[in-house]
Amino acid sequence: SGIVPQRNWKQCSWKLLNDGRDKGLIKDCHFVKKADNTALKVEFDGDFRVAYCERCCKRWFFTFNGAECSKPNAIDAVHVIYDSYQNNKDINIHRHSQFGGYCERIGKGAVRVGLAVGDCGHGYRSGSDAFTGHISTSRILIEEVPPPQ
Repeated sequence: SGIVPQRNWKQCSWKLLNDGRDKGLIKDCHFVKKADNTALKVEFDGDFRVAYCERCCKRWFFTFNGAECSKPNAIDAVHVIYDSYQNNKDINIHRHSQFGGYCERIGKGAVRVGLAVGDCGHGYRSGSDAFTGHISTSRILIEEVPPPQ
């Protein structure tokens, strides 16, 4: 009938974020969820990297009101430098990255969707050098979607 159903979505964006923190909350985006039985679809679009290390890893992940998603799982991405070429620890390659997913069991009302960074664990060195949003625009996209099948 030509009528587009009303969607509930939001985009938060930052130009030249240039955030050098290695652990903790980078940015958050406030969203109002309209129903209890829906899920949130989230996505990060922007630059991030780990550098100046060997056998190191950084993990970027979403939080919802300060906690990671538990249903179905965490929404995250990792950057790993396993071995450097000819023992060169000056590797500092910035790349556009995109990751996202769905999180269920978030009640209706105000939701603070955060992008955070931390160490990976799993035998990789901790304390590596992370960077997010190098000379580019970074975005968090949020959309409330119907429950899964």
